[in-house]
Amino acid sequence: MNEKERLIQARLGILALAGALHNVARACKLAGLSRSQFYAMKKAYETYGKDALAPSERRKPRMPNRTPPEIEERILVNTYQYQKFSYIRLAREMKTKGMNVSPAMVRYVWQRHGLSTQSARRAWVRLLDGRSRLSATKNVSSEALDEPLQSESNQDAASAVDGAYWTEGVRESLPK
Repeated sequence: MNEKERLIQARLGILALAGALHNVARACKLAGLSRSQFYAMKKAYETYGKDALAPSERRKPRMPNRTPPEIEERILVNTYQYQKFSYIRLAREMKTKGMNVSPAMVRYVWQRHGLSTQSARRAWVRLLDGRSRLSATKNVSSEALDEPLQSESNQDAASAVDGAYWTEGVRESLPK
């Protein structure tokens, strides 16, 4: 029995306890939940059945002040070119190219992609270089490009990189 099923059984037990005691307040006190939670649980069970007692899965929120994807992509492309730069120096370099990027923006993008340290950035560049060499050969399928390389899989810095973000379009925009 997995955690979801255990939670459903516990909630069914609370509903059964309230029916057996004929006292919702006492059952809630014994179970350690409020009566409003109990009645919400009871309504969900009566309306939708046993599956409504399962916890709902939530999506990760998208914050409104997060760096736009286009700028994040440009930061990562410049990180590929200047892997040894600090976030301050990279932001300064990007400003000279006409992009309005702050050092904090670069640092937060790096944190999201696991590139905060110079060694992580170097491992990430090696990973991307290895994948581009693989794509140059004719016998490699697209599934092989989505899986990490065997030689790089033991490096935790490289595995922290969000590989799904790097689509073929982004790889093509990298300098050869």
